[in-house]
Parts: sequence; structure tokens; C-alpha cells
Amino acid sequence: MSKTKSNGGKSILAVIFCIPLAFIVYFWIAYSSHSITLGTVQKVIVSVPETTFTSDYADDVVLENSGDVDFYVDVLTSSLSINTPMRDVSKETPVRIICDREDKEIEYKLYPSLNLSGCLLVGPEDKLYVLETERAKALLLRDEFNYLYTTNFLPNLYVVNGNEKYEVFPKEAEWKYNKSDGKSYDYIPSKFATGDESYTILKGFENALMFSFDGKNEAYPLSDVNPQIKCISVNGAEFEIEDLSDISLDNDTYFMVELTAEWSAMNGAQSSGTAKYSFELLYDVPAKVELSKNKFSIGDVITVNATNINKDEVIKLDTLLDVDGINFSVNSENNGTAYLPVTSKNVPGEYVLEFTTGIETVTETIVITDRDNGEWTPISVEEEQYNSMLSNEKLAEFRGVLSDITANRPEKNYFVPSKDKFRSPVGDKTAKFIFGQSVTLGVTGAESGSGNQICEGVVYNLSKDTSVRSVQAGEVVFKDTLAPTGNTVIVYHGFGVYSYYYHLAKVSVEVGDVIKDGATIGVAGKTGFTNGETALHYAISIDGTFVDPLRFGK
Repeated sequence: MSKTKSNGGKSILAVIFCIPLAFIVYFWIAYSSHSITLGTVQKVIVSVPETTFTSDYADDVVLENSGDVDFYVDVLTSSLSINTPMRDVSKETPVRIICDREDKEIEYKLYPSLNLSGCLLVGPEDKLYVLETERAKALLLRDEFNYLYTTNFLPNLYVVNGNEKYEVFPKEAEWKYNKSDGKSYDYIPSKFATGDESYTILKGFENALMFSFDGKNEAYPLSDVNPQIKCISVNGAEFEIEDLSDISLDNDTYFMVELTAEWSAMNGAQSSGTAKYSFELLYDVPAKVELSKNKFSIGDVITVNATNINKDEVIKLDTLLDVDGINFSVNSENNGTAYLPVTSKNVPGEYVLEFTTGIETVTETIVITDRDNGEWTPISVEEEQYNSMLSNEKLAEFRGVLSDITANRPEKNYFVPSKDKFRSPVGDKTAKFIFGQSVTLGVTGAESGSGNQICEGVVYNLSKDTSVRSVQAGEVVFKDTLAPTGNTVIVYHGFGVYSYYYHLAKVSVEVGDVIKDGATIGVAGKTGFTNGETALHYAISIDGTFVDPLRFGK
């Protein structure tokens, strides 16, 4: 009997000890699996494509509200198992639905379809499911899935200029579209225009207005949306057109374009509404360029004139000539001028310049010849003067200051090319040194000289108290004392042209002064290195590249 009781006690103990083991096995099976149930998921993360047509994902939507979480768990767990997909989804971007269980994240991939019976679900271990119809309908009505209806949203309007396409936003819009429940919803565009936006079309290109959706090249003909397009030119002339291709003019012309488009709700359309657009349009006739002449020598300036050029128009220059691109200054009559300095880096010979304006390329051939700079002129410099004014370190500092001054050219122009001539700053004087002339500096007491220097302007030896005048109207952009050049003034005249006045004894202007042609700059002096003589070193640069001042603007 005691043996029987003993066995019974052991059985009870075995059961008691097995209960924790059963729970362990249960939880191990549950949490090692990929299954989800109501109450086990803490949050749901939904990642949807940005649009129907892209593979990029928008920001994740994190759902932690119990109602949202339970909704997704119910949709996923009620899906029906299938053996093969009902359609090819290899080119579709799925919605990633990540269920965050306490121990792990379980991911599903949903390939939604507005055909409610075609919402394919790929679960863990690549098992296939299809969403139950009513639950699919409820899912596709949620905000996370609005991207599916982009083809029912207001189409995007574009100004098309050849291969370029610029989106135009509506100024006003009223739009309704249907969702999967067949009901109508209001759509509000993500951005509205202010009405002062500006776009450009080019003569010679295929210009058009086009409605389409992001990511799709399919265009909706304007005739399908009953357009009313009105153009108002800057002189007040008003006319209606059917499309931008109707515009054909010989001069640059600004328009205000007003367009109203309507989409009908008839014939089972899934969307309808009205949109109004208003924007500025520049009809741009490509500029024409020409050179003032075709033969130049080192130190000269190539003058490039352009007609029918607007302020923002880009003219491309392709050449082996040593120049840093081309930069036109444009006046109110849409005429422009650009100066190209001919530097000593250009080997004498023929050069081809190709100017591309719009779809046209103009080719000009120029000839560059060398110039005779005369013999090397020796100059003796005391060692103290050399160290304080002309050493490599002092010259490097000097170059840095000049470079900073010309790094960003001002916009205003103070003279008219080909009309306003550049005068001499000191009247009819003979220069001691001319542009390009070579000098050899010999340092007194040193075993060797400091090397050869090239004159970047003209140097005049003058009598005491000689007035120095501005060579043309402009704005004073620099006034200071520099080691090599002493009291220095720099004036900006426009079109990238700067004039430089070195070694002044007195200065009569201040930075910011706008001066007239012939205005007094100061008095010639001996500041900086002048070898003890009263002098003026006068120079001209194009955006910091020095040219022959005796030839420029004459």
C-alpha cells in the first residue's frame, strides 16, 4: 500500500515539474515561429513606394495605436493561402509591412491591386497569400495607400523645351477622385504656384505644354482637357493659342500665360476637376555672336558682341585658346559684350572658337601673333628694399589681394563698349616700361639676382605732383597700401574690366565712390618700389587677367 502511495506521489510530482516545461516548449514554438496573433504584435511599420512608378520608398509609417496594429494583424492573418501568384509582380515594388513582435520583427511584402481580388501577399519563408476582399478594400482606403491613386490625381503640367521639361504647379485647383470603395474624395495638390514663376522656351526647339504623371512619359493631349490658353505680351498684346508650338517670333519676348484645363467626370472617369495656371514665359530667340576683328597679338583683348541675348542665357565656348570660359554682360536692349584676354600662354597661330547658342553653333577662326617686348632691362635693387617689397613672399601676398578683388565681378557697367574710349591716366606721356616688357632684378650685395619679371601694365616716370585720372567711369573697389605697389587704387568699369593705379603719393578717392571718366584718382609718387623715381604704374585686367592697357578700349 505504501508502495502505491509512493508511485502516486511521484506521478503528481512529475506532472507538476512538467508544467513549466510545457510552457517553455509552448513559448519556444511560438516565438521561434514567424506567426503573428492579436496581442503579440506591439507595433506595425509600413513602408510604401513614393509613387506607383518608382522603386524608392517614402518615409516609414510607424503605427503603435492598438486599433491600427490589430487592423493590420487581422488583415494579414485572415489572408488566404495560395500555391502560385495570380500575376507577375517582378516589376512591381511591394509595400513592406513589418510586424514588431516582442522578440523579433516579421516582414510581409504586399503587392496591392485596385482589383480587390488581386492583392498578393508574400509572407515569411516566401509563402503566398491573397487578401480577403473586404479586408483588402478597407486596407486600400487607408492614407498609407493613397499613392495607389496617383493616376487619379490631378496630372502634372509641364513646359517642354526640347529635351528639357519643367513642372508647372496650379494656382487654383478643384479635384475629386474615386477610391476602391467607389466613393469620391477631394484631392489637394502638394504645392500651389504664386503666379510669378518663370519658364523659358527656345526658338528652334519643339516647345509644348504637356499633362502627364510623374514617372510616366505618356502625355495627355491638351485637346482632351478643353484648354483655354491666353498669352499676354509685355507690350499688352493679348492672343489665344492652342499650344506653345504656335509661337514663332524673331525677337526675345516675355509673355504671361494663363491656362485653364477641365477634366470631365463623364464616361466612367475615376477623377475630374478644373485647374488654373498662370506663369511668365520667355520666348528666347538664340543669341547671335560676332567678333570685332580676327587678328590679335599677345596682350590684346578679343571683343565678342552678342545680340538678342538675355541676362540668364548661357553661351558655351569651345576653344583651345587659354581662356576661363566666357561671361557676357547684357544691357537693357538685350545686347551683350564679353572680353577674352589673349595671354602669353597662347602659342602664336590659328585658333578656332565655337560659340553654341541654343541649337546653333557659330565658328570663328582667329590668328594670334607674338609681340616684340624688347630686350631685358636690368634693375638694381637694394637688399632691404627687395626683402620688404619684392621678395617672393611679398609678391605672393600682393597676388592674393588682387585675386580676391576680382574673384566676383560686380553687376553694374559704367561704360558702353565700342563707344566709350579709355583715356591715358596721365595724358600724352611716353611710358618707360610697356606691357610685356621684361626686367631683371639684381639684388645689391647678393650673389645672384631675384629673377626676371614681366611688366603687367605701363610704367610712367613723372614729375612731382602729376595728377592721375581715371581712364573711364567706374566704381572704386580697392584703396590700400601694398608692399610692391605702395598706395594702390583699383577701379571697376564693368564687363569684367578693372584699372589699377600704383605708387600714388596722394589718393583722392574712397572705396565705393562712383567716379566719372577723367576723375582725379590721386597724385603720382614714390610709394612701393619705384627705384627712387616719381612714377605711375597703370594696368588693365579682364577679371584679373592683365592685358595691354595701351591697346584696350582705344
